[in-house]
This record gives sequence, structure tokens and C-alpha cells, in this order.
Amino acid sequence: MTDTPELIAVGLGPGDPELITVKGLRAIQAADVIFAPQSRDGDASIAIQIATPWIDQSRQRIVTLPLPMTRDSGQLRPAWQAAATVMQQELGQHRRGVYLLLGDPLLYGTFVYLWRELRVVAPDITVRIIPGITSFAAAAAASGIPLTMADERLIVVPASYETDASTLQRLLNDFSTVVLMKAGTALPAIVAALHQLNLIDHALYAERVGLAGEFITRDLRTLDLNHRPYLSLVIVRRGELL
Repeated sequence: MTDTPELIAVGLGPGDPELITVKGLRAIQAADVIFAPQSRDGDASIAIQIATPWIDQSRQRIVTLPLPMTRDSGQLRPAWQAAATVMQQELGQHRRGVYLLLGDPLLYGTFVYLWRELRVVAPDITVRIIPGITSFAAAAAASGIPLTMADERLIVVPASYETDASTLQRLLNDFSTVVLMKAGTALPAIVAALHQLNLIDHALYAERVGLAGEFITRDLRTLDLNHRPYLSLVIVRRGELL
């Protein structure tokens, strides 16, 4: 057992269990208690599903933390505070814990908000971060397109805030590659902007990268824009996709 409680945030990558880093895998296997976010009551935790091959359920305690999928701070802040309290209580007993999440803990993840609340209720807990492969890196690798070359610049932005043609044009003036994360409901506006800018053939769409139902296409012209999942992204390059 460690002298003080320890929590390690492990980025699992986009979804394929084989894309978990060796360091992340070792942290999972060494943990006494495993935390993971749960978006809705009754739903299985995607993070737990990804890490299941490496979890010993006869020895390790699994704790899912309800975290609503909303932008309403009135709902989110109490959920983060409640989750931090649960983590404090569990780590008081089990000492070594990991928090599992898709992608990377410090890129549009829930962990940063939990970490902030955990510092308030349990400043004695040592927190470490193990980075994960991002979904856009995995999507680019699966499709064989470069994210950047030579002196090119790349920007990663949340799709729901950057969907109109003027904003996208400004970003592409300054950056060779634009990654639009969590495209989902914003996809119709993104595709409309790409058509307006004559960039529809310079884009890649990907959803559920590394998970069951993975779908990646360079043909956004024929893509059904309705009801695309939250776990989706668009990569736009000024140059050719190769």
C-alpha cells in the first residue's frame, strides 16, 4: 500500500484496448479501485468496457461515477462534487486508484473538472496523469492522412463552437489542418460550411474510432448528417488528404 492515497488518470485512447499505453496498462493492473464515468444511469461505462481485458474483477473494485452529458453547470458542478466525494471515500480505504477515460485526460475530458473538485475535498490525494492516444490521431492513422507536414500548423477545437463558414475560413487561413471534435449534432452546419468554402473534398469524418461501429469516410457528400454520435470528429486540411 502507498503511504498516501494515489489516483492516476489513465487515458485509454480512442477505444481499441490494444491502444492503451504500457504505462496505462500497468497502472490499471496495480490499482485497488477503478473509477470510470457513466453518462446515464443503467448505461454501461465505455471506459470499463475498453479496459475489461486488463481488469481483475475478483481483486479490483469498480466504481462508476454518474456524470450527465450536458453543458448545464447547474447539473454538472454538483455531479463533479459528488463524484469527488465518492473518490475521496474509496481512496481512503483502497489507497491506489485509477480513473479511466477515453482519449487523453487533458483534452476535452471530464477528469480536469473532477480533479479541481478533488483538490478541494481531498488535497492529500496524489494525482498523476498518463496520457492517451487521441481519437483524431487514430482516425488520421487509420485513413493514412497527415495531420501536419514541415511547417504546417494544426488546431483542435470543439465542433459546436466553430461551425459557420466565416469562422472555419478564418481558422483555415491560420492553420493548415483543423480538427473539429465532438461533431455530432454540429455536423450539418460543418458540412454546409465545407460546401460553401469548396473544401468538402478536403475533409475526413470519423465516429466511434476504435470502438464497435467505427465508421470513417472521406466522402462527406453522401454522409447521412442526422443522428451522428457524440463520439465523432471532422478533420479538414487545406492541402490534399493523400
